[in-house]
Amino acid sequence: MLAWYYGGREMADQTRAELEGTVSRYLTHWRAADIASIVGMCAKGIQYHDLTSGAIIHYTELERFLNDTFAVEDGSAIEFNSISYPNDNSAFIHWTQRLKVPEQTDPISVGGVELLVIENDKIVSVHEFYDYRVPAPAEEDTDKASLHDEQMKKLGLCEDDVSDIKDQLERFFGQNKAFLDPNISLSGVARALNVTRNQLSFVINHGLQSSFYELVNRHRIVYVIDNMPPADAPYSVVTAALEAGFNSISGFYNAFKKQTGVTPSVYRKQLGAQ
Repeated sequence: MLAWYYGGREMADQTRAELEGTVSRYLTHWRAADIASIVGMCAKGIQYHDLTSGAIIHYTELERFLNDTFAVEDGSAIEFNSISYPNDNSAFIHWTQRLKVPEQTDPISVGGVELLVIENDKIVSVHEFYDYRVPAPAEEDTDKASLHDEQMKKLGLCEDDVSDIKDQLERFFGQNKAFLDPNISLSGVARALNVTRNQLSFVINHGLQSSFYELVNRHRIVYVIDNMPPADAPYSVVTAALEAGFNSISGFYNAFKKQTGVTPSVYRKQLGAQ
């Protein structure tokens, strides 16, 4: 699976719709194994950081790398499970892949996540992590759909309301960086957005498929990654955690590993080894 990491450059402004459109095209080209189109979406200075192998793939090596990747993955099935947008320049893409293994009858399933960063409709960096946690396949359930509609009705929400609250929430986090406040709470954010606590909780749970603190921590981890100094510069995990709004080091470690697949120390060592 293709992935690059954002190296800390300031990104140009773009709308959420533009970002989602670019990510959608990227996934379409990936499903079609359209190497030329994938390369065409990439900036000349792109770098591919694969933490598993420690390799860095540059633009001039990209076409060969993709050919090798698709040759290995020929016949395997990949499913893009979810996409989250911590800001208007990046997207976390969670995926599951079923790989055929020689001398093994049944394919194996591997889960992973990409941090994809985009500037001016070009992919400037992506970083890939394997988490090896394969989510259970979604099941059609008409009872759940009915319950969902009933909950929205009781909360006084419609689909347009849900979409509007999602947009307000992303602007609130993206522009104000409210997630850096260690005392941030669901009730406080609800008051700031002029919605009820239950309405906000419903939108986060069902509209963003997340819990409130998972959403907050996702923004915090992106902030830490974006502000991580070069490998040869002084670096304190404690300082990084506190600056990002975490109240405990263990909470920071757990959130970082859940989001990236590795601990902060391992992450930085692997970047430095490249």
